Amino acid sequence: MGFDYLYPYYLVRAEIQKWAFRSAKRRQLRRDFLGAFSQKKKRNLKTAFLIMTPEHENIGDHAIAYAETELLEQLGIDYVEITGKQLEELRSYNLLGILDAKPIFLQGGGYLGTLWKDSEVLFRQVLQANPDAKIMLFPNTIYYEPDEEGRAFFENSVVCYNNHKCLHLYAREKTSYDLMSRYYKNVKLIPDIVLSLNKCTLGTMRSGCVVCLRSDCERTRSAEEETIIYQQARNLFHEKVATSDMVAAECIPVEKRKAVVEEKLAEFSSAELVITDRLHGMIFCAITGTPCIVLNSKSPKVKGCYEWVQHLEYIRFVEDVSQISQVYQQIPDKSFRYDETHLKKYYQELSEDLLKIFDRG
Repeated sequence: MGFDYLYPYYLVRAEIQKWAFRSAKRRQLRRDFLGAFSQKKKRNLKTAFLIMTPEHENIGDHAIAYAETELLEQLGIDYVEITGKQLEELRSYNLLGILDAKPIFLQGGGYLGTLWKDSEVLFRQVLQANPDAKIMLFPNTIYYEPDEEGRAFFENSVVCYNNHKCLHLYAREKTSYDLMSRYYKNVKLIPDIVLSLNKCTLGTMRSGCVVCLRSDCERTRSAEEETIIYQQARNLFHEKVATSDMVAAECIPVEKRKAVVEEKLAEFSSAELVITDRLHGMIFCAITGTPCIVLNSKSPKVKGCYEWVQHLEYIRFVEDVSQISQVYQQIPDKSFRYDETHLKKYYQELSEDLLKIFDRG
């Protein structure tokens, strides 16, 4: 009977301890992020939050974040970075709204839509929690499955996006731009931000072929097609065929981001040919002057973003994997320089928009 009498006390005590822990954690998170923002803004009025950046294994996403931070630094914009993992923690403590009335830049990429639903939902929640923030989404791809569930998901996105009074969206290829501009306000077409980097070094020693294919939900290659890809690679380069991936073996912390990205760029730079169906596999080849044969994938992003680099004679797109050997023979045998001249006007426009976000009003 004594135990029954005391049990509610222990239950209440546990609830109090849980509440105290959450309260202390909420205060700490607010201090960490808002304190960092306040300190930076004292030194530089052009200070923003850069959010939803990666800590996961995808090197292409880290390249996007790397290019974004390079651009911000060039423009004299300071930032407090909140990774996707940290943003989820803020959400768990009902603190997404601490960013409100402040400039917010969101990570670019290909996460809008149904392919990566969790990221799309988190993006919506950021919009809803920060109605008075000026929000800019770095160049992104949008894709919804063409079924009833995908249409319903898209309709929810339309309502959420258009309810925000200061949201600026950038599509990184025309297919996404056509859809976004039809349904959303403040939409512009800007190339994937990684194409703003020029990592081309002439005279690099190259040897062999690197095959870099998807293995996630965006994979479209069959086992038979992959067999053909490797057969053709070996026909061209014999034993000098290596397998690579744009996904690291473990999560990549922010402080190691630059080193990991540059290591992968160096790997591609050492190849005579890269065969890939990954968007940033193609882009890494473009910005390093590396011959590349690009295969299509499920999302419109690869073929769409190829349009930005199709003028480069060393980047070739094929629909049929059996064309690889034939198409490779058409690539001139010489060193290549990355020419991004025609893209600079787009990045100039993006830069001007990023600076305008700090205007009063």
